[in-house]
Amino acid sequence: MRYKKLGSSDLEVSVVALGSWGIGGDSWAGSGTVDDRQSIEALRAGLDAGINLIDTAQPYGYGHAEEVVAEAIRGYRDRVIVATKCVSYQDEEHHYHKDWRPEVLRAQIEGSLRRLKVDTIDLMQVHWPDPEHSFEAAFEELAKMQEEGKFRYLGVSNFNGPLIDEAKKYCEIVSLQPPYSLLNRGIEKEILPYCLENGVGVLSYGSIAGGVLSGKFKERPVYSNGNGDNFKRDVRAAFYPYYSEEEWPKTCALLDVMREIAAKNDVPVVYVAIGWSLHHPAMTTTLVGARTPEQAVMNAAAGDFVLPDEDYQKLTEACNRIYGL
Repeated sequence: MRYKKLGSSDLEVSVVALGSWGIGGDSWAGSGTVDDRQSIEALRAGLDAGINLIDTAQPYGYGHAEEVVAEAIRGYRDRVIVATKCVSYQDEEHHYHKDWRPEVLRAQIEGSLRRLKVDTIDLMQVHWPDPEHSFEAAFEELAKMQEEGKFRYLGVSNFNGPLIDEAKKYCEIVSLQPPYSLLNRGIEKEILPYCLENGVGVLSYGSIAGGVLSGKFKERPVYSNGNGDNFKRDVRAAFYPYYSEEEWPKTCALLDVMREIAAKNDVPVVYVAIGWSLHHPAMTTTLVGARTPEQAVMNAAAGDFVLPDEDYQKLTEACNRIYGL
């Protein structure tokens, strides 16, 4: 496993990290019931294989993912970096909210500390901007809670450069968590160069596009989009457009190129997806979920694979051609 320094922090993080959205149990209806014991075994297998960062959040199953992470890191706490998020949250009916009023932030962070069963959180991340409430009040409260020792470092997620600059007026911002993959390259033009220039670490999510870039699907999977009020709908139907009937032929064309590169390097297709996302010099780590210990070990092993420059270029050019970029 390779490790990189996360922004201006003193955290040395594995280039592949464990995401926990899927283990929350309420968002991946298309993939069956989530087994907590298996999730714990998967997280521990990833840690044993060299991964040292787990990313989670309260909205992942109304806090359930945080509780599963707490169980998984028992006995591992001294060698695992725990990252979670604030601002967004689920209520008891599993409706989503964004709220960074100071009193809400404090309650959220204290709730995460209880569920994770830790004394301090290594990396707290502001999950989404909240345009309805005071920016200044929110980040002043975050600075206060950092001084109190509730978390060591502060990062943001789904922010752009100007918003990070605004946040830096109140707190040191060590990292950004944006979406990034071969199928979602929107951060390449402005956000990744900003992070590289300003020393902000990058933890990408969605780098295997909800599993599609693992190459495991022989046919287009169909996921229910629910009715808008049904939290059991599979998020892949709404969050990832790559499974749509219209986009699927393009996805398959790109996967054909990925399979060719994987065969050339004698590695699984998922290594190519992860290797491509890590190739950009601004990237620190990519978050990848795992439902089984075998998946976690495979994802961890991808941290040792460096996609050759010529294959990165070939794949990027293929992506540009297929999607008209």
